[in-house]
Amino acid sequence: MPLPMEARKLLPHRGQMLLLDSVLSADEEGGTALADLSSQSISLGHDGNMLPPFYIELVAQTYAAVCGYHLLKTGQPIPDGYLVGVQKFQINQSFSDINFSSSELLIKVRTVGNFDGFAVVEGKVSREDIIMAEGRIKLFVPQDESMAELIGLQKTGESTATWQL
Repeated sequence: MPLPMEARKLLPHRGQMLLLDSVLSADEEGGTALADLSSQSISLGHDGNMLPPFYIELVAQTYAAVCGYHLLKTGQPIPDGYLVGVQKFQINQSFSDINFSSSELLIKVRTVGNFDGFAVVEGKVSREDIIMAEGRIKLFVPQDESMAELIGLQKTGESTATWQL
């Protein structure tokens, strides 16, 4: 399957919560994606700067889209995943600090560890070769039906008190 690929084919996000435009590259260790944020994006504050939580969301969506690409390529379904932690994430620049000629952001992710459905991912968000934000996130993707069922029950609000692992 050729890259770049539209992110909407790889992610469940829709509307304004779909922040990525496309996946540019994907390999065994990570990948890159592109986001071109309009001035109407919910990720931008009134001053035109990106709201800090959205840098984290860009990294999470990039990792999910890269994983989704690999799964789609092998004919597997794309599961739901969950952001479960943020570690050492820092914002280095605000949008107004520099006069940029482009609104495109390049997001790079790299898996630094994974175990039983959990992944630790390093991510960088750049604009015109300037790193705007970087850090680590932790994600969880259920690996078996029993865990997926538990999460499904919690989503619907049903009681999990009698549910057995």
